[in-house]
Amino acid sequence: MSKSKSKEKPKPVNPHAPVHTEAMSPLKRWMIIGVSVFCLLIFSVTTSMSTVIGGWLQGGPPVNATLELPSGPAEITLEDYRRAADLKDWGERVLQIKFFQDADEFESNLAYATLMKLADEMEVAVTDAQVAAVLQGNSPLTAEQYQNLYRNLGFRTAAQFEAQVRAALRVREVVNLMSMAAVPAEADILAAWAKDAEEMDIQYTVWYPSAFAEEASQLEPTDEELQSFYAVGLNGTQRAELEEEQAVAFDAVLLTAEALQSDAVKAWFQPEEPTAEALDGFYNSNRFSLYRRPESDTADPQADPYFSMEELGDRLRADYLLHKAISTLALELPQAEDPVAFAAEKGAEYVKQDVLVGFSELPNIERIGNTQLRRLFNAEIGFWVQTPVQSEGLVYLVRPLERRDRAMPPLAEIRGRVVELWQETQRIELAKKAAQEMLDALPHGEDYVEGDALVLDPQAFADAVAARQQPLEQMGWLSRMPRRTVDPIWPKDAVILPRLRRVIGGQLDDMVDGQIVGLEDYGEDGIVVAQLKGRRDADPATMWPAERDLAERRAQMLASQRFFSDMISYEGLSRTYGLTKVIREEN
Repeated sequence: MSKSKSKEKPKPVNPHAPVHTEAMSPLKRWMIIGVSVFCLLIFSVTTSMSTVIGGWLQGGPPVNATLELPSGPAEITLEDYRRAADLKDWGERVLQIKFFQDADEFESNLAYATLMKLADEMEVAVTDAQVAAVLQGNSPLTAEQYQNLYRNLGFRTAAQFEAQVRAALRVREVVNLMSMAAVPAEADILAAWAKDAEEMDIQYTVWYPSAFAEEASQLEPTDEELQSFYAVGLNGTQRAELEEEQAVAFDAVLLTAEALQSDAVKAWFQPEEPTAEALDGFYNSNRFSLYRRPESDTADPQADPYFSMEELGDRLRADYLLHKAISTLALELPQAEDPVAFAAEKGAEYVKQDVLVGFSELPNIERIGNTQLRRLFNAEIGFWVQTPVQSEGLVYLVRPLERRDRAMPPLAEIRGRVVELWQETQRIELAKKAAQEMLDALPHGEDYVEGDALVLDPQAFADAVAARQQPLEQMGWLSRMPRRTVDPIWPKDAVILPRLRRVIGGQLDDMVDGQIVGLEDYGEDGIVVAQLKGRRDADPATMWPAERDLAERRAQMLASQRFFSDMISYEGLSRTYGLTKVIREEN
């Protein structure tokens, strides 16, 4: 080739032009088929061999798509497509790197292959530190763990595995570089703020269940209704009220501070003077269970809620010695056949609580009452709990003898209370019925179809509420989303207002002015029917800096979403790089 011809630029390729392969002579085609059959008879055909043979038969590597890169025309061959499909699938499964949501698989694979081409075009490099950050994460792996990781993923060597990771990260880096252009404009920020700050005018009326208390108290359930309510109608609070609480019977072996001075205890326990480190460790371990200050109205609110070591003085040493003594006793007690005789021999005291004691009553047991006794509900029946229960001047080991789980009493035993609870629920049902009657009586119009939004003139709604002798409440102009800078200060018991605001504000895009909203069931707080009277744009002059920060984040999120749908999708890459599928003609 001459020097002048070598510098000629290639003719531009039309990516949208159909692709045709050069016709092959019959003689040449049969020769290739003969060679292929020979290979099949002699060798096992690999995937790459099949690709090569397919290329011979088609006159060249199959092309799946064409595109225009910054450097010029390019093609995505079948081999490019397969490599992209494999890497995309692997990256999504193993590295959780996913760019395409609910996309056509063929098109998303072409888009991924385009990103791989762009990585080569931009000469994107992934550093060892980036690979290590992905592989190690927050929990560095040992050499053995790392080897198990890549072998379980099907790689023979770490180099092969890391090359695959690096290839997937190159595509991610391309996307990161392209996403730098996804910066929201000022108009986008203002639009995001305006959407959240859009104001709405709402009027509403509430049916309070408490107003139907007398009427509900006159109702009597049938046996079937009551049985169904008892079985599945009680809410968690009601069921907790009716249930018999869990209870336990137990026995205990006690040691007191005075008992440590007895000859019987001194025979098996010779205390050593505790070191400062030992006392410090004991204090820190038991501070929250043993040394909380008693609640008092006159206590200094700034004071530490727990006694300090200095305040405890000799009590800390006495508690420590008691704990050491009972811990020594705990080693022998489980082997004792008769705990009564064992306690007497050791100078301890045996106590038995025969009657089941409820969970809430354990702290109130005379002399040994303690919230720590609740650990009995997690212990095995008939076995001593090794962790002692301790209070001032007293420490003991406990063993559960019998336990009763929480359970509902038979309906016959609590029928009266269940009826009362049923009647309480009927107050809500009566309030719903009254609200529904008003809704059904509202004028619907001749062309109204069941399921359509009901739209009324605000005055017509106000008249309908008045006809039911219901109070009409006005929420007034209020932004659809909370704005602390301009929101009204509602009373703490005004639970309906913020909830109603969220409901209507969340649906505002799909609503029309004058639309009726309801029934909104807020249980004992009320049954609400409301109307959207109108809406208006918020004044940008009222935007505060904190609101702008939120709007910028929202606009950035929307810009990123648009970036992935407009740029990283098959359609987006088609617009930017002329990515075009190739339709092969069938012979």
